[in-house]
Formats: sequence, C-alpha cells, structure tokens
Amino acid sequence: MKSINYSKFKALLKNWVFWLILITGCAIIIRSIPAWLNVAWGCDFGIYYGITKSVAQSGVIFPPYIGWGSSYNYFPVLFSVNAFFSWITGIEILTLMPKLTPIFGGLAVLVFYFFTNQLIENKKIALLCTLFFAFMPFHVYQTSHASPLTMGHFFMMLSLYIFLKYRKNVKYFFPLLVSTILLVMSHHLSTYFYLISLIGIVFVENVCSNENTTTFKKDIIYILITSIFIFSYWAFIAKPVYENFISGFSVGGIRFESIFIIIIFYLFLIFIFLFVIKYIRRLNSYISNHYKNEKSNLIRLFLLFYPFIKKKWPSRRSRIFLFLIVLIVILGGMLLFTNLEMPWVGFAFTYVSIIYALPLMVAIAFGVAGNRYIWYIKNGIFIRGWLIALVVSFFLMLITNNIIIFPHRHLEYIMAPLAILIVYGIGGIFSDPLYKGFFKQLKSKKDVIVTYTTGKIKIPQKNRFIQICIILILILSLASTTYVVHKALNASDERITAEAIYTIEWMSENLDKNNSMIASDHRLARMAEAEGFNTTKDETIEIWESEKLDEFIFELIGIGKNHSRITHIIIDDIMKNDVVHVHFGEIKYMTNETWTAAYDKFKNEPFEIVYRNETIDIDPITLEPLHWAEVYRVNWTYIEEIYLPSIKYNISQ
Repeated sequence: MKSINYSKFKALLKNWVFWLILITGCAIIIRSIPAWLNVAWGCDFGIYYGITKSVAQSGVIFPPYIGWGSSYNYFPVLFSVNAFFSWITGIEILTLMPKLTPIFGGLAVLVFYFFTNQLIENKKIALLCTLFFAFMPFHVYQTSHASPLTMGHFFMMLSLYIFLKYRKNVKYFFPLLVSTILLVMSHHLSTYFYLISLIGIVFVENVCSNENTTTFKKDIIYILITSIFIFSYWAFIAKPVYENFISGFSVGGIRFESIFIIIIFYLFLIFIFLFVIKYIRRLNSYISNHYKNEKSNLIRLFLLFYPFIKKKWPSRRSRIFLFLIVLIVILGGMLLFTNLEMPWVGFAFTYVSIIYALPLMVAIAFGVAGNRYIWYIKNGIFIRGWLIALVVSFFLMLITNNIIIFPHRHLEYIMAPLAILIVYGIGGIFSDPLYKGFFKQLKSKKDVIVTYTTGKIKIPQKNRFIQICIILILILSLASTTYVVHKALNASDERITAEAIYTIEWMSENLDKNNSMIASDHRLARMAEAEGFNTTKDETIEIWESEKLDEFIFELIGIGKNHSRITHIIIDDIMKNDVVHVHFGEIKYMTNETWTAAYDKFKNEPFEIVYRNETIDIDPITLEPLHWAEVYRVNWTYIEEIYLPSIKYNISQ
C-alpha cells in the first residue's frame, strides 16, 4: 500500500498540471495577503468601491461619478464583476471586492503559462517562467489591488494568449475580439501597453526576417481593428480619456487636438510597416555582408546594441560579466536617488528599501544576461519585439517627463517578458540556457553533456544543484520582499483599517453630507467620497506638516482652491505615525521620532474632536491603540470671531 501511495505521489510530482495549480494558487495567495490582513487595501480603493456600489444599486453600467479624478466609471469590467458576485453571493461589496479582485491577478499568472508554452513550446521552461512571473514584485503589488488595472492585466495576458492562437487558426478571431473588448473596457493604461506591444512584436518580427512573416497580414488587420475600437471607445464613451490620455499639443500657438494624435498614429503605422521595415532589412543585409567580422571597436559597439541582427552565442563568462555590470548600474542608480527625489514620483529611495529591492535587482540582472539567448529559442523574436516596445515607451516617457503615462508604470508590464528572460539568464550562467541538461536526474553524479550547434556544454551535477538553490532562494526572496520594499520607501501606506471604516460610517450617519467638506489623505478622502461626502480632492497640503494656524488658514477657508471652507478632518494612526499620502507625488509627515507638533495642533482651536474609534490592542512602539481614527470639526465661530479679527483679516477679501 505504501509503495502504491509513493508511486502516486511520485507521479503527481511529475505532472505539470499539479505544478501549474500550485504556482497559480501561490500567485493568488500572495496577491490576496493585503486584503485578508486589512479591511480594504489601496489609496484609490474608495473610488472603485463607490462606483461599484453605484453599479450594484442602480444597475447602470456607466454610473455618474463626481469624485476625485475622472473616467474611472467608463471602465466597467471591475465594477460589474464585483457587483454581480455580490448579488449572487449576498456578500457586501466592501467585504467581497478586496478579496475577489486579486484572484484575477493570480489567474493572469495561469494564463501566462499557457501563453508562454504556446510561444516557446516547452512545458518545463514555461513552468519555470510562470514560477518567476508569479512572484515578480511590481506585478504582484499592483495586482493585489481591487482596481481596474488588475482586470486589465488579466485580460491583456488573455488577449496575448488568444492572439497566438489566432495567428495559427483564424477561428480564434472572435474569442480574441471578445477578450480585446473586455481589455479595452477594463483599463486604459493596460490597453495602451497591449497596443504598443502588438506593434512592437509585429514590427520586430518582420524587420528580423528577410520577408514578411506568414501572419503579417492577419496581424495588421487585427491591429487596425483593435486600434479603431480603442480610439472609438475613448472618443465616444470614455471621453475624459480621449481628452486627457491622448491630449493634443500646441506648436507656435497653434493647437492640435486629440484627433491629430490619432492621425499621426495611423501615419506612423503606415510609415513603419510599409517603409521602415524594408529599409531596416536592407541595412541588416548590408551589415551582415560587410561587417560580420568587423574589428573596429566603434562598429563592434554599434553592432552589440543593434537590436535587429542575430548575435553570436554568448560565452558564460560574458553573461556573468553582464550580470555584474547590470547589478552595479542598478544599485548605483538607486543609491544616487537616496539624496535626490525622483522627478516623476516625488520621493527618494531609503537605504532599507534598497536592501529589500536586492532580489529584484538580481532578477533584472539575470534577465538582461538572458536577453541574448532569445535569438536561439522558438519565437524568441516575439519576446524581443514585446520588450523593445515597452523599453522604448519607458525611455520616451522618461525623457519627456510625461505626466499622463508615468515612466515607472511600465515596470509592472515589463515583468512578464522579464520573467522569461530571467529563466534563460540563470540557465546560461549556471548550466545550459535552453535547459537541455538541467532537467536530467539530479541523483546522477555524472556530468551532463549538452550539444548545441555552437558546440558542447559540460554541466557538472553540482552546477545543477546550485542552480536549483539559486532559483528557490530568488523566488523566496522576491516573494518575501514584495510588500516590505514598498513600505520601506515611506511614500505611501495603502492599508485601510476597520477603525477608519467605522469612523466614516459614523460620519455617514451623523453628519450632513450636503453641507460638509472633508479633508484627509488620499486614501480616506476617497472612502469618504464613496459614502457621498464632498472632499477637498487632495488640495489640502500644508495643513498636515504645519504647526501654526497662520500657515494653513488659507486651506481651511479654501482661498485659491476649488473647494469651500473645510468643516471636518479625518486623521488615523497611519497618517500620524507613518505617512500622509496627499496624492501621487505629494507626501507629508505629521510626526517623527522627536516631533509631534503637526499632529498636536489638532488638540487646540480651531479643531474639536467629535468622534474617535480605536482598538483595544496597544502598539508596543507608540504605546497608543494599535489602530485608531478620529474626526475633527473645524470651529468656524472661533476662526471668524476670534482668530481673524486678531490678525485683522477680512474673510470676504
């Protein structure tokens, strides 16, 4: 009986389905951790929670939205899915939404496996790639949120997978169209990255071949149909996206509207697919014929970075050298920004955050080291085109300091192709890059000899053992640092506690929503908006770090702001003890180890505490209740009758 059970267990371990289910389960669990440790999670959660409630209550797919930001209500997939499951289960949206949505983030990992296996046609390597993708920090962190981008990542990966199927069989066109529509209706940023990825893939595949690929016409037809639907959806339904996301520009006082951007896009497509491809092919041919064995260092350097010609099989020594160089460059760049704020995010790295980021740095270095090998794997040019599109967009947004598509938002989308490159990079350094010998029996102490067209590779048994250890250590390190590295940045804290929820519920029952103006950080202000309150929409900035009323009276009154006088202020333990995330790029601190004056001012006029909710448990560091939230009323009688006359200020001026 024991031998039978052992045989079944051994067979189970050899079954790729078992490992895929295990990896997918782990992917879902790690993305669900914040939702199970907190009542809610995400600085923007209140936006999506409020819209989902509106969808559930009204049955309207595109409900009106007047809170902070714009266009969210025009991407209904997230809201409709959660409203539907709330309806069929009877579970409250506040309870269901933070826990259901990350499951789709984990399922994106499942789809990634089928996509990768379809692409490279190797189940074992596809499983390894999926294992890394399951724990890539930027993707894990972003898809842990109950937000449109989580659904966007899922449908983007699904669309890429069905796109591969469509290339082989046109019968998949309709499923691809459905998936694409759901992507477009999920998240505009994911849609943008999907579109540029397709263009990059088709372009690079064709410039790297002597003639058009067999799927070229089908690819172009799909890209045209997809782009037309995207622009039509933005122009006629998600109008704020059309007006802002693809906003026009001015040259010499002449305004070019959004339609001009769309015209440029299609002219660009015509130009690169009809002309650029032909000229690059000629250049490739010329380089191959004249500079194949060039000894000039300048030309060799150009050829090294030229992305459209197949490179020689790299030596292991060159991969190790490249790995170390990349690691040093990334580490140096992060150290540089410990004293300088990054221009597009408004904060600097802390030394602790750099330590926690080391596993990701190592993973990126392995990925860069593995980049050369994609020339030698099936459909490797597909991966190269995908990556080139994302990297080009990243540097373009970085150079132009774009405030619509922030450079750092590219990183979560780069995680997918990077996960594939990491596997080949590790293989190239420790055993063989294409894993012909890695999966041999580890019990055998004999060396494994792998034959490639470039020669033979000898792989000692200890190298394979070291490689397995490196993979496991790196995976565990990536998984364990995903959330702590973000907290170590001390730039935002996305936890929403039960005490904060109870406080906002008290406000909803006891305050006049029509005559109240609420100020808080971005996180709690959005939750207040979800309950129907008016907020300052992140225009209160100085109040959080200021000590004296003189320094922020203009914010209370609303001078130079788009809000009326503030009536109430919400503060919780996170705002006091950690960080006040006013909005993206605007960070304030109310206290530090020796200073509490910015918070203490709320104990005095013109503020009066009207409600406080706290836990019984005590924080061992602050010696306060572990979590708490407070509501302060602004005493306008004091301001108008005592404070303003004392400084001879006329409130009507």
